[in-house]
Amino acid sequence: MKSEDGLPAYTILRQAMVPFGLEKMGISQAMKEQSVDIALDVQSRTVFFQRARGADLYIISGWRNQHTNVWVGAPHIKSLKDLKGKRVGISDFNSIRHWAIQIQLRKAGLDLEKDIEWVRGMFHPVHVPALRSGKVECIPCKPWDAEKLIKEGCNALVKPADQYPDGRPERIIAATGRILEERPDLVKSFLKGMIRSYWFVRDMPKNFEYIRQLEKRLRYDSADPEERKIKISSAAPVDLEAMPFPIDGRATGFEDMLAEEEKLGELNYDVPPIKDVCAQDLVAEAYKELMERQELKEEYERVAAIAQRWGY
Repeated sequence: MKSEDGLPAYTILRQAMVPFGLEKMGISQAMKEQSVDIALDVQSRTVFFQRARGADLYIISGWRNQHTNVWVGAPHIKSLKDLKGKRVGISDFNSIRHWAIQIQLRKAGLDLEKDIEWVRGMFHPVHVPALRSGKVECIPCKPWDAEKLIKEGCNALVKPADQYPDGRPERIIAATGRILEERPDLVKSFLKGMIRSYWFVRDMPKNFEYIRQLEKRLRYDSADPEERKIKISSAAPVDLEAMPFPIDGRATGFEDMLAEEEKLGELNYDVPPIKDVCAQDLVAEAYKELMERQELKEEYERVAAIAQRWGY
């Protein structure tokens, strides 16, 4: 992505655009004020909400397109209904995991305000010991951790990935309509790079050591003291190959996601049609052009086999 004079045709914004948890209301204005054209790791419901308010914002690609966690309860917790009055571990409020379990708990008939005590900060590697010690009575964890806990007498309460065979587009990449109209060539080049990065992260064990060291550096440089103390998430190759980055770059599963949220009363506004929110023609073109490059065939085949094994 270079301009005619050979210089980079982009600028990376390294500071936060909007405080965590406030993106639904503030992201469009923040992008406008800071001249941001493309935003990564955005909650899909944010874009639907913003489009309903007339914002010039569109979903152009997938980011995390599936739930990968199993929700596991302590031995005395046999079902989600048993969590009434109990402590449930989440990474943070308004996080993907928080959003995911709220949907399941409401399905089970629980009142999120009255029936659940939320305990934040429950992520790898502290969440499993917290469940074992009784600090919390339910946590989200990776399938391989869930298997160990089940052997110890714990119970798998819900496996979201089984419920969303077409994907669950929790987080996506968003872009302004202006950049899509004025510079589709740059957007497509960006999307090619993103798809390649998705392949790179999931191409295990080939790229494990590089990504592990990269995460260490990023956490060390983080302004958030909690980020610097947390153990790195790329503890093993399996942690990375299981990342739910779509290898074709597309976000999928919007129909099921919206239908579920409407049933639970989450959509308290006039939701625009999916076709008016999603603009994934460029990511489809980007993927097609990458697939035509013979020098990428071997890399793609490795990653495709991994994606097939995980089911996403």
